[in-house]
Amino acid sequence: MQTHIILTLTVFALTLFLVLRKPRGLHEAWGTMIGAALMLMLGLVTLAQAWQTVMEGGNVLLFLLALMVLSALLDRAGFFEWAAIHAARASKGNVRTLYRNVFILGALTTAILSLDTTAIILTPIVVSSVQRLKLTAHPFLIACAFVANTGSLLFPISNLTNLLFQDAFHYSFISFTIFMIAPQVVALFLNYWLFVFLFRKSICQDFDKKLLPEPTSAIPDRPFFNGALIVLVLVVIGYFSASLYHIHPVVVAAIGASLLLIWGAMRGQLDKKMTSDLSWSLFPFVIGLFVVIRAVENIGLATYGAKIISATQGPALLQLPLIASATALGSNLINNIPMALLSVSVLTHAHAGLLEQYAALIGCNLGPNLTIAGSLATMLVITSARKKGEDISPLEFLRIGMISTPILVLGSAFVAALVGNFVK
Repeated sequence: MQTHIILTLTVFALTLFLVLRKPRGLHEAWGTMIGAALMLMLGLVTLAQAWQTVMEGGNVLLFLLALMVLSALLDRAGFFEWAAIHAARASKGNVRTLYRNVFILGALTTAILSLDTTAIILTPIVVSSVQRLKLTAHPFLIACAFVANTGSLLFPISNLTNLLFQDAFHYSFISFTIFMIAPQVVALFLNYWLFVFLFRKSICQDFDKKLLPEPTSAIPDRPFFNGALIVLVLVVIGYFSASLYHIHPVVVAAIGASLLLIWGAMRGQLDKKMTSDLSWSLFPFVIGLFVVIRAVENIGLATYGAKIISATQGPALLQLPLIASATALGSNLINNIPMALLSVSVLTHAHAGLLEQYAALIGCNLGPNLTIAGSLATMLVITSARKKGEDISPLEFLRIGMISTPILVLGSAFVAALVGNFVK
């Protein structure tokens, strides 16, 4: 039995090493698939268990696919560049106002279309825009990296971690959103004003408004663009409406993506490049993680974690920040997606209540802002920015994260506890 535990933890550690360190440029997806293969080969998880785990996560995988297609089609319609130009023009030449508008745009993109859309699609557009305006891109890049995580609390569809929790605990879209409004607003408010203070010297100047193009220059086909806007609005409304009839968000996202796909084909706006630009590697990455975490569950780690949660029972104002801090720290040690999977298992074994579940989710979402390795979205932001000639060093990110992340996590957790007491 002890050999079984040692082997499982060794393979788990190897998987994390391959994902976070990427030796010889190895892609994250290969890291989790190698880990999953080793778990199966060594008999640490059975093929039946692996298959069951992947099937249980089927809705999450299908939703990711639908959202990826929808985001890619919106990008093809010019929506994100159009929105970025409007945000820049609305700032009227003031860099601090531009910074606020970019932060709001990133938060809205993350909330409605997930943090991966902010990382992969919005970040390069923002970086290109500020470079065109001859501004220092560094504060804007860090804003994109942080808001991809900070803005992901509001909806179940905003983050893969939210989807994993919703799939496990069957949250209503509406009830989840109502509860998370206050913690989300507090997180964004704190994050924005902390950054305004930290980057006050870099964002205190003005820029030449004449350097900005017209928003219409981003639109390749007006009818397709109009159709994209209509579909986006209908999808957002559909998430809430479907919740009333207990329909999973994947159905709404799939219908929206399908409608826009058909309209795009009719308008001749589809090409092979759009398909190749989709982040297909996200699927083997997630599937591999599902299998690896199932093997870790087999050694009884979830039961041990459940005992710890039971031992921390106390007033919500004390317990929730503790749980959020623990999952935040864990997210930076092993990345927030595996941390979310482990948290779901631990919370299930502990028969944890709704407030404890939300606190763990706050830690998984906001905690990764401490280090670059804490969130896949952060790593994607850095990768996207490097293609534009911009970068953030791990040490610089850690310095900013150590100042802001504890404040964001604890502030949102305290608010969640207050909301929980009010709801009760």
